[in-house]
Amino acid sequence: MLTFNLNEIIFLTIIILINLIILENREIIASKLRIRDFPNNRKIHIEPTPLMGGVCVFVTLMSISFYNYLHNETHLINLTINTSYFIIFFLVGFCDDVKQVSPKLRTLIIIGSLSVLLLLNSNFQIQNLIFKYSDLNFNLGNLSFFFTIFCVFSLYNALNFIDGYNGVSLSIVIYWIIFLLLNNPNLDYLISLIILIVIFSYNIKGKVFLGNSGTSILSIFISLSMILDYNKLQSFYADELLFLLFFPGVDMIRVTVQRIIEGKKIYSPDQYHFHHYLIKKKIKYIWQIMLFLSILPYLVLIISNNTFFALFLSIIIYIIIFMSIKVNSKN
Repeated sequence: MLTFNLNEIIFLTIIILINLIILENREIIASKLRIRDFPNNRKIHIEPTPLMGGVCVFVTLMSISFYNYLHNETHLINLTINTSYFIIFFLVGFCDDVKQVSPKLRTLIIIGSLSVLLLLNSNFQIQNLIFKYSDLNFNLGNLSFFFTIFCVFSLYNALNFIDGYNGVSLSIVIYWIIFLLLNNPNLDYLISLIILIVIFSYNIKGKVFLGNSGTSILSIFISLSMILDYNKLQSFYADELLFLLFFPGVDMIRVTVQRIIEGKKIYSPDQYHFHHYLIKKKIKYIWQIMLFLSILPYLVLIISNNTFFALFLSIIIYIIIFMSIKVNSKN
């Protein structure tokens, strides 16, 4: 159970107020920073929209990091490494929001920075894969470093792929943080959850977007949080994480395979994402549907109590739902 002292309550209040000030002055700040999402033939919004979600997340996570350091919750080396992750991922996304950055350059920077920072702190490397609903237990050994980079980079791309409709990516990230908070109650997750709910309230009305800066920094925050809690606390298992992230992951794989089959570049913009088909079918409650499809695989795992059966069933469910939505959708 979470308890708070006066300093923590004051800090939480200040963080909320700072974010509200940023969001209420979003047009002015976005104009000065040149981070607006302008409509085009691939987008459904009709007016330039401030990409302020990422700025709010960055300010929040950096504030939490320095607060923990000042109150002896973390050491200087950990502060340096953590803030380096946040700064690099945020700046890569921010630069892409201001002026589109080559996908190859973004990939090089992300993987390069991950490689260096993971070598500096092995706590963020996935050493073992321990499953709860099967007898599997893998020691990754020398593959740990490369497997971790693969996982983090995959989540980075998956979150970017699903961010295309108001409320979708934020609602799914909120779901992930609730999972983390329930397994490891702490102030960091609670503050992050509250701030994301505040941003969500603006995003769902189309007042702000996360932007690439937002999806980028959230991807590294979620990745590091899950890995650290998995390694140190062992409060959840590898198959639970797999099914927690299943829907964004499998949809990213489908889109990537479809692009390869059609001879397109992997990073080519298109309308193959799940939410695009929902939009084409003029289906309402898109973010609610996407959130439900993200929660469903984890529920299947818990109910079935078997990793392999849950994986098989989740794939079948995904295929059936996707094909039913894709049929007769307008091009």
